[in-house]
Amino acid sequence: MKIILASKSEVRKNILDKNNIDCEVVPSNVDEDQAKESLEAAGADSLLISKNLAELKSVKVSKTYPERLVLGADSVVSL
Repeated sequence: MKIILASKSEVRKNILDKNNIDCEVVPSNVDEDQAKESLEAAGADSLLISKNLAELKSVKVSKTYPERLVLGADSVVSL
């Protein structure tokens, strides 16, 4: 089954390709800044923000492709 990668990241696409995972890229176009601000205001740490953004992206794309497996991913650098 060909999965959907809900990300524009070429790095993530390359990781899947190198592991022979067939995928189609469908960007979610989620407003990440707005989501981050809302999560930070609620006291979320970097890990929770990253997990929530990944889920938000995959859920948004899944609504368009309900019959497909959708992979959402995100990374946050915390210094």
